[in-house]
Amino acid sequence: MPRFAIASFAALLLSVYAPAQAAPPAEMPLKPAFDYAFPLQEMAKLRLARLGDGQTPTEFRLNQWIHMRALLGPADRRVTAPNNDTLYSLAWLDLANGPVRLSLPDTQGRYYSVAVLDMYTNNVAVLGRRTGGTRAREVLLVGPRWQGPLPEGQQVVQSTTNDVLLLSRMLVDGPADLPAVHALQDQLKLAPLAQAPTQPLWISAPLVPASDTSPMAAARRYLEMVNEMLARNPPPAYEQAKLDAWAAIGVCGARCRWNQLSPEVQQRWATELPGLLAELKRNASLGKPQPGGWTKPLDTLGDFGTDYRYRADVALTGLLALIPPEDSNATVKVDGRGEPLSGQHRYRLSLPAGGMPVDGFWSLSMYQEEPDGRLFFTDNPLKRYTLGDRTPGLKRGVDGSVVIEVGNSQPTDAAANWLPAPTGPFMLVMRAYQPRAEVLDGRFQMPAVQRLD
Repeated sequence: MPRFAIASFAALLLSVYAPAQAAPPAEMPLKPAFDYAFPLQEMAKLRLARLGDGQTPTEFRLNQWIHMRALLGPADRRVTAPNNDTLYSLAWLDLANGPVRLSLPDTQGRYYSVAVLDMYTNNVAVLGRRTGGTRAREVLLVGPRWQGPLPEGQQVVQSTTNDVLLLSRMLVDGPADLPAVHALQDQLKLAPLAQAPTQPLWISAPLVPASDTSPMAAARRYLEMVNEMLARNPPPAYEQAKLDAWAAIGVCGARCRWNQLSPEVQQRWATELPGLLAELKRNASLGKPQPGGWTKPLDTLGDFGTDYRYRADVALTGLLALIPPEDSNATVKVDGRGEPLSGQHRYRLSLPAGGMPVDGFWSLSMYQEEPDGRLFFTDNPLKRYTLGDRTPGLKRGVDGSVVIEVGNSQPTDAAANWLPAPTGPFMLVMRAYQPRAEVLDGRFQMPAVQRLD
C-alpha cells in the first residue's frame, strides 16, 4: 500500500523541486516532464480503449466488470508481459461522484487478488488471499477528497485518484478448471452508493484523430491525454511545484492547453517526443541486477513514490505490475555466461530442492521482445507459454528440485519439463506469487540459465 510522506519530508521535496526561477520554455528540458507523464498516458490509452471518448458508444461502462474468460496467449497484445496462470477481470471506476462498494467472492482457498490501481500506476491496495483471506467480503472504495458519511464497520480503501482501475487475477488449474473460475468471476460485484457518473472520458478537448500520424499530431495527442488525466486526477500536493514549472512546456493539467503553447514549444514536442520514446524503450530498467544475469524489480515496484523514471520504465515493460509482496518476479535475458538468450540454442534452468519458496504458486513465462520494448507470448506446438508448479506431468527430483528445459526444439526425453522458445531472442520471467521472506529479502537467488550447446 502507498506509503504517505510525513509533513517534514513533503516540505523537503518542495524545497528540492521548487525552482528559484523557471527556465524559459526554449531551454527547459522536456525529459523530466515526459518521464513523469508517460504512465498517465499509458493508463489513459487503456481507459480510452475500453470506455471510449464519450462520442462513440462502446459495450463497456463505468463501474462494470469486464471478464476475460480464457487464459491469455500470443494473440493478446493489449497489455505487455501478461501472465498465463490467472483469468483477468477489470473494471474502470470514477469515484468523483461518490464511493463504490466492491463485493468479493468466497474462493475457498483459491489464490486471487484485486489490485486497486490509481492513474499513476500505483497499487493503492491489493485485496485478496494474501491480505484478507478468501472468504466473501465487501470493501468500500472512496475517492481522495470524499467527505461524506460512510457505513459503520465497513472496510474502506481510499484511492489517491478518482479514476481507478480494478484488476483481478484468479488462479486457473487448467482448462477443466475454467467453469469454476468463471463462476467466481461472476460473483465480483460493484455497486455505486450514488448515481454513477455519465460524463465522457475526454471533457476538455477532442483528441487528435488517430488517422493523423504526423509528429505534431502525436505530440498534441500525448499532451492532451496527459493533461486530461492530470486535470481529473491531481497529483500529491508536494508535486504541484513541478507542474507549476512545467506549465511553460504544456504539462500542468487543466491550465495547460495545446493551442495556448507557443509554436516553438509545440515544435519542440513534435521534434523531441520520438527520441524520448526511443530512449525510454532503449534504456528501460527492469530493476536491480542479480547473480546469474537475473534482474529483480526495485522494492518500489507498484508503489513508486517519487521514482518517476522507474515508474515510466515499468509502464512500458510491465504496466499494471503488482507490488513485490504479492508477486515477486525476476527476469533474465542472458545465460550464465552473459550471452543473450536465443531460440537458436538449448538451455537448462535447475531449481533447487524444494523449488521456489512461495505460499501461492510459481510460474516461469517465455516472452518474445517486440521492437517497441513490449513483451508477448509466441505460439508453439504445445500451446505452452508458461511452466510452473501446477504444470500437468511436471517431473521433480526426490528432493523437490525441478529441471526445466528451454529451447525451440522439443527434447525427446523431457517434454513435460520443456518450455518452448521462439526462434530468435527471448526473455524469461519467473513469477513467485505470495513469496516467502527469503525471496523478498534476497536470501533466495535464482540459478543461472545454463546453455547446453
